[in-house]
Amino acid sequence: METQKSILEICMKKGFLVDKEMLESLSVLDEESAKKLIDLLNNLKIKERVITKTLFYKNIEKIREISGEDKKIIEKFFIKLGYSHEEISKPKEDKKIEEEDGKVKVLSSPAFIPKKIEVQDFVKYFRSRYEKIKKILQGRNLENLTSLRKIGNSKGNYSVIVGILDKKITKNKNLIFEVEDMTGTARILVSKNKKDLFKKAKNVLVDEVVAFSVSGNSDWLFANDVIFPDCALPEKRRGKKDEIVAFISDIHAGSSMFLEENFLRFIKWLNGVEGDEKHRELARKVKYVFINGDLVDGIGHFPEQEKFLDIKDIKGQYEKVTSLLKLIRKDIKIIIGPGNHDAVWLGEPQPIISEKWAPELHKMENVVLVPNPALVEIDDGFKILMYHGFSLHGVIEEIPEIRLKYGHNSPTRVVKELLRARHLSPMHGFSDYIPCEEDELVISQVPDIITTADIHRSEVSTYNNILLIATSCWQSITPFQEKVGNHPDFCKVPLFNLKTREVKILDFFGEPENEIKENNLELKNKTIKNENRN
Repeated sequence: METQKSILEICMKKGFLVDKEMLESLSVLDEESAKKLIDLLNNLKIKERVITKTLFYKNIEKIREISGEDKKIIEKFFIKLGYSHEEISKPKEDKKIEEEDGKVKVLSSPAFIPKKIEVQDFVKYFRSRYEKIKKILQGRNLENLTSLRKIGNSKGNYSVIVGILDKKITKNKNLIFEVEDMTGTARILVSKNKKDLFKKAKNVLVDEVVAFSVSGNSDWLFANDVIFPDCALPEKRRGKKDEIVAFISDIHAGSSMFLEENFLRFIKWLNGVEGDEKHRELARKVKYVFINGDLVDGIGHFPEQEKFLDIKDIKGQYEKVTSLLKLIRKDIKIIIGPGNHDAVWLGEPQPIISEKWAPELHKMENVVLVPNPALVEIDDGFKILMYHGFSLHGVIEEIPEIRLKYGHNSPTRVVKELLRARHLSPMHGFSDYIPCEEDELVISQVPDIITTADIHRSEVSTYNNILLIATSCWQSITPFQEKVGNHPDFCKVPLFNLKTREVKILDFFGEPENEIKENNLELKNKTIKNENRN
C-alpha cells in the first residue's frame, strides 16, 4: 500500500492520474524505477493525462525510440505485464488487409493422419507442448534462467521453466509441486505465508507448463514467484468496415427438444423479415455467422438418448440442419466447426464434419468447414479462435474457486484459465485428445476473439484485450444436461461489430409474437483478481 501511495503522489506531481489496474501494475516496480517511468511519459509529451494500458499501447512507437537505461526500465515494465522482449522491440509490421468483404482465411487447421497410437506418440506430444510454451516463456526475460540439472548443492536464485507432475498440500498447509523439464525433476515449495503467491499458485494445474522464480538448491527449491505463459494483446483491434459477426452453437438438430421455431426466427431475422426497421438495418450488417459445434444431437451420446430424438439417424439429422442453414441469405459466410455431438471422433483436434454424413453441407458455397479447434482470420485481420470447449467441465471441477463460486454459470471465467495457461486443455483427462506430432491445443497465436460453446450458456467478457464469447444453445434442457451440471440459457445470439466493437446479445427465446430482446454490453478489460500477469 505504501508503494502505491508513493506512485500516486509521483503521478500527481507530474499531472497524471492513474487507473486502478495500472496502479497495481506499476507497483511491481521499485519506487525509483516507477518515478523514472512517469518521467519518461512526461518527457514524451503524451497528450493523455490518465495512465492506462491503452496509453502505453497507443504510444508504443514513441516508447520504442527510447534508448539506454531508460529503455531497460520500459522493457522491464512491459515484461512484468507479460510481453516478450520481441513484442516490445519489434516495430509493427504494416499488414495489407484485403479489401474484399467476406474474407475467410483458416490460419490453423490441425490434422491427424489415422494410425496406430503408441507410447512414444504421447511422449512426443507432451514434449511438443513443453517446447512450444517454453519458447513463449523464454521471451519474458527471466532472470538467471537455468535447467533443473544445473542446479547444484549450493544455494542460489534461479528461474526454471517446468511442467507440473503433481501438486500437494502439506500438513502445514504449504503447497508442493513436483516438476520436470527436459533435464530432470525437482520439488518446489510455495509457502502459505506468501499469501499472494500462494493464491496465485494454487490454481496451477497438473501438466501445465509455467516458470518459477525460486531460491534454494537441488534438494529443495522455494518459490518466489510463478510466471504464466498467458495470452495478451497490446491493443484491441478495430476494423474499417461496419460489419457484424454473429456467434451461435449447440443447435442439436434431430433432438425432440430442438427449439426449431426459435432457430427459424433467428434465420428470418438474418434475412431481414423479422423485427422492426432498426433490427433489419442491424441484420444487413451481419457478414459472418460462426457455428461452434454440435450442429446435431448425434446418436448414442448418453444412456437412452433415443427417447429424446425426433430423427434417429445421423444423416437425417444433418439433412435437417443443412436445410435450415440453406435458408440463410447467401452473402453471409457461415464458418462451422464440430463439437462432441457431431459425427467426428471425440479426440481433439477434431476433423471437419465429413462429407459422408453431410454431403449437402459440403456443397454450400457460403459455408467454410473447419476442425476443432481452429484459428480463422476474417475482414480487417480479426483472428477468431474457435474451440467447442469439452475441457471446460474439467477446469470447473479441478479449480475449487470456480467450482464453488461460479460452477457452470460463467463459462468465460473458465476460458480465462485456458488463456492464462496458454492451452485449451491444460490437464490430462480434461478431454479426449489425439497425440499428434505437435500439441495443437497450445495457443500459439493470440486471437482477437475466442469463442467457446458446450456449456450451453451465453456470456461475453474481455481478458487482456481479448474478447471472450461463450454461446448459448437451441435445445431445451435435457436430463443429461441436468446431470452434468449445466444451467443453459436458450436462443441467445452475441453480435460483435468489427468497427465499433459494440456487443449486443439478441434473445430469440419466447413466442414469435414477442419482441426480440436486445442487450447492449459495456465491456471492461478484466483480469483475474490477484492473478495479474507477470
